[in-house]
Amino acid sequence: MHVVGAASTAFAVEHDAMLDELVFEAVSAALRECGLRKQDLGLSVTASMDVLDGRSISSGLTNAAAGGYLNDSFRVEGDSGLAIINAAQAIAAGDVEVAVAVGVHNPEISGSTQRRRAFLDQVSNLGFDPHFDRPVGMTGTAVYAMHAGAALGELDALAAAAAGDINRGAGLARSVRRNAVTAADVLESEPIAWPLRELMLPAESTGAVAIVLASPARAGRCIGRNVRLTGFGHATGGYTWDGQWLTAPQETTRRAADMALAQAGPQRESITLAEVSAVTPALQDAYVQALGLNDRAVINPSGGLRSNYPGLANGALRLLEVMDRIGEVAPGQAALSHSIDVETGLVSEDVTVLVVEAA
Repeated sequence: MHVVGAASTAFAVEHDAMLDELVFEAVSAALRECGLRKQDLGLSVTASMDVLDGRSISSGLTNAAAGGYLNDSFRVEGDSGLAIINAAQAIAAGDVEVAVAVGVHNPEISGSTQRRRAFLDQVSNLGFDPHFDRPVGMTGTAVYAMHAGAALGELDALAAAAAGDINRGAGLARSVRRNAVTAADVLESEPIAWPLRELMLPAESTGAVAIVLASPARAGRCIGRNVRLTGFGHATGGYTWDGQWLTAPQETTRRAADMALAQAGPQRESITLAEVSAVTPALQDAYVQALGLNDRAVINPSGGLRSNYPGLANGALRLLEVMDRIGEVAPGQAALSHSIDVETGLVSEDVTVLVVEAA
């Protein structure tokens, strides 16, 4: 199937807009880009989470804004990469010709950075086992810190890698960290959980991203983008006690990548551009290897998560970043996006991998 439209809202540390306003802005812009209207949609899939949205059945608010009123629609409580896969599967099955996947992230909390971080940590803690993990204060951030500590080589190397990511994204329209930094700046930023500093972690933002997919026949009658989705994969990791999250955190990504690359066929050897969701610099090399990327591939030209991480909208943003640069890829070459639901960190990791080529 083809991706025929994609758009995002502006990204901000905290949006004043309501959830449905963000969703409507992204979906309407994506439909406008490909010359489609609401009545052309056969399915709307939204990625959001009630506990973050601050209301039960929060998709009732966003459903109409995503084009789902009097239409087929559903919500996934996970990363928008999974919403894209659900929309793609509906088209591949012949159930619909056009579908939209939209991720929205604007947690119902306001105030200081510390207050927002504490809220997200509390939500993360609720996702862990209530009898064994939750009482000891496990959070996704704590898990990433434990992995970074176990894998730690030189702290300076982590800082340099983080600075490189931030500097690649500095000045780009979708980045929320707009200023260049040095490795020393990274080491001097706020300590979060040893050995991680604030600038080593994702640049938290809020906003919405919409992706419009269409069958090959329908895509031929659309204007705008013409990108083929040639492979997609999804995998989930194990529980805390299996230990793989610490010793081999890349294995969940490897399983998702194997599935996506098997569908893509010969293209697995021609991927020259990738957006990789490495939450910390300590994970970057392991993920790149698990994704089967070679030395020719350009990794995270956007700066990746250290330039912008809009929560559950991340999977759609990573695909959008890839598609915006796919014109720079030589004909016959492919690109890849990799995204993760970070609610419980590397524990029960939820990974999606998408392979695309310019049609």
